[in-house]
Amino acid sequence: MGLICNWNFHGDVYMKGSTIWHLQRWSSIFILAYVVYVVSFIISFSPILYSDWMIFVSSYIFKIATSIVFISILVHAFLGLWTIGTDYLTPRTLGFLNLALSRIADTSRLLYNIFFTVLGLFLYLFLLFLIWI
Repeated sequence: MGLICNWNFHGDVYMKGSTIWHLQRWSSIFILAYVVYVVSFIISFSPILYSDWMIFVSSYIFKIATSIVFISILVHAFLGLWTIGTDYLTPRTLGFLNLALSRIADTSRLLYNIFFTVLGLFLYLFLLFLIWI
């Protein structure tokens, strides 16, 4: 866990820049490969019949690929949102706006991270429900 991130006393996560960079790039590649996979199906079966589409989306390859790509989307989005939170929800940056805001910056950043983490987990569980059930 020390290679990817470290936690401090306030519950903030400090991630290695190279790890974030690689996760962002690899998640983008997975998302692009998935889009190419779906678009190639659409192009090859044009016009698409309902039965062809149902066979495609009910295949295990599609379900597994969609599950993995949605994890990639969540990782990509979380890292982007985490970067925004660590850049802009700090006592220094919020202190430029208002001194009272600078006092609650750490709490705001923690709530911001919790909100988007819970939202991402909820969306992932919802996607799993839609795809696999």
